[in-house]
Formats: sequence, C-alpha cells, structure tokens
Amino acid sequence: MIVTLFLGLQSCDERENYTDGPKVLDIVSAVQLNGKDAEVNHLKGSITVSLAGDTDLSNVAFDAVFPNGVTVMPETGTTLDLSSPVDLAVSNGVTTRHYLISAKLLPSKIAFLGDGATLNDISDDDVKEAGLWTQQVYGDKFIYLPYNQLTEGSLDGVNVLFYMYDNVGSTAQPAALLEHLNVISKFFVQGGKIVAGGHGTGLVEELGRDTSGLRNILGSGTGGANPDTWGVGFANSELGNIISQGCQFYANRMVYVINSGYKEDHNALWNLGSLDDPKFVSFTNLYDAEVIGAWDWAVDGQGFGGIVYWKPSGRFMGHIIALGIGGMEWHMNDNRVNPYANNVRTIYKNSIDYLGSK
Repeated sequence: MIVTLFLGLQSCDERENYTDGPKVLDIVSAVQLNGKDAEVNHLKGSITVSLAGDTDLSNVAFDAVFPNGVTVMPETGTTLDLSSPVDLAVSNGVTTRHYLISAKLLPSKIAFLGDGATLNDISDDDVKEAGLWTQQVYGDKFIYLPYNQLTEGSLDGVNVLFYMYDNVGSTAQPAALLEHLNVISKFFVQGGKIVAGGHGTGLVEELGRDTSGLRNILGSGTGGANPDTWGVGFANSELGNIISQGCQFYANRMVYVINSGYKEDHNALWNLGSLDDPKFVSFTNLYDAEVIGAWDWAVDGQGFGGIVYWKPSGRFMGHIIALGIGGMEWHMNDNRVNPYANNVRTIYKNSIDYLGSK
C-alpha cells in the first residue's frame, strides 16, 4: 500500500515536458519575445506572451536567459515564426526538456470617450484637447466613441479605453455615460483596460472596483489665477519609474505639470490619512491598488493618492489607471502656453501604453 501511494503521488507531480532521462532543473530563467517578458510555466512546459495587435508573428525576436553549458534550439538571439506554436528544446548535455512557445495578439484600438457627436463637438476644453491628442498620437489605432454609441460591439478590438472627464459644478459622472455603464462594466470585468483622467476617476467607484470611500478630495469650481507652479511626485517603485519615464524632472521623482496662471484645480484624489504607515503599502494590501503618484510636495508623506493603478482583483479581471491630480490640465483657460504640457502628455501616454501591453 505504501509503494502504491508513493507511485501515485509521484505520478501526480510528474511533469510532461521531459524526454527520457534524468529530470533537469527549471533552467530557463527568462524569455523575451520582441522585447516583452514572456510567462514561463515550468510545470506545463509552456512559454506564452501577448503582443501588440499589429505585430508580425512570422518575425518575432527571441531571447532567453539560461546558465552556461545549456543549449537551446532555436538559438537565443534569432527570430521565430510564431504564426503557430514553436517547440523549444533545452539541453544540459544529459537530458533534453521541451517548451512550447506561443503568442497571442492583443486588440490594438485605443478608444476615446466623449459627449460630442464628433471629437470637435466635445463640450469641455480639456476633454476635447485630450481626445485630439490621442487621435494624433495613435493614428490608425484611434477610434472615437460618443457616450450614446457605447455598445458591446463598439468595443470589439479595443485594447485601452481612455475616459477623460472634466466638469464645473459637480464631480458626478455624466448621466449619458452611466446609461451605458453596463457596457463598460462587462468590458472591464472581462479584462478590459481603462485609463481614467480628471473627474473620470470616479468611474472606478461606479464600476464597483473602488470601495474604499477614500476618493474624497474633490474640486469642481470655476478656478482662477494662481501664481504657483504645480507638480507631481512619483512613488519610488518600478511602476512609478515606468509611468514617469521620459518626463522632464526638476528633482528626484518630481515633475512640474502646470505653470503660473489660470488653474481649474479640479482634483479627484484619494485621502490616505486614515491608513496605517506606510500608507501606500496599506492601501495596496486593502484594495489591490498601487499608488503611483501624488502632489510633489506630498508624495513622500504618502498621505494622498493622485495616480492609482487598480489591479485585477476578485471578479474584476481588468486594469485601470486613474489620474486625478487637478494640475494635469490639457488646455489652459487663459490660452497661455504651459511649458510643462509635455509632462502631462507623457504621463498619460505611458499609462495607456503600459496597460496596452498587459
């Protein structure tokens, strides 16, 4: 009976991706395909990656990391035709192990939401400017979706949904959008990716993903003249570095986003004052969400969250990056030139591109 039990347990744990001979260790430590980290599953003997929708699968760069004395075929540094799965043979000179490399293409469209029949009909100046910028940057990948045209079919092929919203007098989400919230909810629950800016950060609550009740630093006034230069500070984290990459820094992890002049001051921030220190860690542990940035003067104190990444959690398979720092305006109400406008656009682009790669 003991022998039978032992053999049964051994059978349950046995991997299926070895040839005859002694088992070898998990010696492939990392694989990149077109520069993107692939998921290596040693138990299943699989290597998988999701690539941008316009990737040519017949010509994918392959790089692998493994110890000296180990050989792989196909060789690292070559290109693969991943139109169909490719067998990777890994040998340590004694035995050979096989992995199956496969790739899937992500949807490629970047969809922008607005209240106008066209981009030029959008009522708010900041939202309109954000939409025109998105169209310019993403070109053929860009589509514009008015709220009243939101359907499940309209989101086919959409990789990232960009929802920017700004309003005077109220921070509530527009009724025209909420009429189609079920469409966005299904998209998000099934793994859709959303970048929400300004007052649009309230979408995280409407979808039920944010139950913290901490997004309570809200502004919707008409604004006015202000002599100060406002900035954003980024968390000292891998994601903080990714989202701020390419910005013009004035200090370590600090960037300016708006100069002196008219400001709307439409903040939509999470107040973390009630959380235990370190507050960013507590927020993550409680809500599966990572604080990426806050006001520059407040980021080290960790009392506020102004840029937050909502990770897949529970029934929500999707991702949201919410950018609610009021100084990150897209259009200056007094028509001045904001010398830090490129920082705002870089942060948004990095957010869209980061989610687009997930």
